[in-house]
Amino acid sequence: MVNLDDIRRELGEGNRVLLLVRHGERPQIDNEDPTFGAALPLTSAGREMSRAFGAALKGSAADVRFRASPLLRTVQTAAFIAEGMGLGTPEIPTDPVVGNSCAFVADEHEVWEVFRNGAFFARMDEYLHTGRQRGFHPLASAAANYEREQLARFTTGQLGIFTTHDLYIAAYLHA
Repeated sequence: MVNLDDIRRELGEGNRVLLLVRHGERPQIDNEDPTFGAALPLTSAGREMSRAFGAALKGSAADVRFRASPLLRTVQTAAFIAEGMGLGTPEIPTDPVVGNSCAFVADEHEVWEVFRNGAFFARMDEYLHTGRQRGFHPLASAAANYEREQLARFTTGQLGIFTTHDLYIAAYLHA
């Protein structure tokens, strides 16, 4: 597993680093919300954890670029990380491909149907273990495409911080 010392070392050696970061803590999503809680803000704990993560990265890279899923909580996470890094209010472009329109998702409505029955995490566990799930592309090919998608968006900067969702990070790491 990668830790902050590894990240600092890579940056110190002049390497570029792209971090895929799960958004901070948010209130529970209503199973009937087809937007997956798009307007849910971070909780106070989510804001503080994001600031603390940023503070841990402070001074590690001269050129930091952010990108976020369009959902409010991911944009807020990036903003609080930037604040913790002492970067003020940098540009944080939103990009559906960093979020729910990424390579894993074949049909966002079908994913919502899987989510809304209340067994979302059990279905995601199945996806990680079988490589298949309704609404999703096959895991192995999706992970390869996901990596290409994200790297294609990290075109400038030494440190890229892309705030996204736990499912996509877990699927990418698991594949």
